[in-house]
Amino acid sequence: MAEADIKRKFNEALKFEKEGKISQAAKIYSEILGMNPKFQKAYLNLGALYSRSGDSEKAIKTYQKALDLGKTPELYYNLGVELYRLGSLDAAVKALKSSLELNKRYLNSHLLLAYCYKQLERPEKSELYLKNAIKIDPKNKTAFAALATIYFDTEKWQEALEAANTALQINPSDARMEILLTDIHVKLGNYKQSFETLKKVTTSAPGFVQFSDSIKAAKQNPKKEDKLFFDNLEVLTRKKLDEFKDKLTMSKESPEDFEAPQAQDALDLSLMYLFHGDTERALKYLLYAQKNLQENPASEAS
Repeated sequence: MAEADIKRKFNEALKFEKEGKISQAAKIYSEILGMNPKFQKAYLNLGALYSRSGDSEKAIKTYQKALDLGKTPELYYNLGVELYRLGSLDAAVKALKSSLELNKRYLNSHLLLAYCYKQLERPEKSELYLKNAIKIDPKNKTAFAALATIYFDTEKWQEALEAANTALQINPSDARMEILLTDIHVKLGNYKQSFETLKKVTTSAPGFVQFSDSIKAAKQNPKKEDKLFFDNLEVLTRKKLDEFKDKLTMSKESPEDFEAPQAQDALDLSLMYLFHGDTERALKYLLYAQKNLQENPASEAS
């Protein structure tokens, strides 16, 4: 097939890709490779299509054929991605390091190596590659968020706080990082900051807002079964709240004879108030539970 014809078919395959017609595009790339087995770009695109369709094994074989024609950082990275997906972490690490041998500033390889080492339970190596990624891209939100998680898992609370705050400065809408930040504040004993952060998340994150709005709508126009649920919930909440207050009062008056409310007591109340649509009270009792577990780690909520 003439070079002009191959180029025409290649552009046709690209068009199918943009339209989301994966099988048609893959068929044309295969036809091109049948005519010209040294067309590396067709291997690369075909491998990417197999990856998109979830067939990592075919993607790996295709990328390996492309590598036989010439080694590039992108090809080794793509190979590493598929090996990571299959759980072949050592092989993924090898492929990603080969990528960096060709281009030590290939950002995606640094990031994926960090995730590989996290899975391999080697946080010090994960931290190293995340810091490398930040040197390459000082405003990389993924790197800072992952670094905050690594520090949290290794109980480096102050470092976790700094990384999480930086991640949120770069990406203020990251609700998952804000939730991690509340846990970090609890670990540092910053309970007020933890509460304020939780309050912010529940009033802005789409999932929380949607849940709260659904509860309010159900209470305003309840069906018969909904009314029964909310009536019973009201009775149970009052009873649970009275028990909680009694425990708290007695523990303060006579701490040698009475224990303070446990984390599970607070978690129960938090959930009840959440279903009342009273987010602020729900958060206060959740914070009590967090504080209780932090101060009494041996006393786990059941």
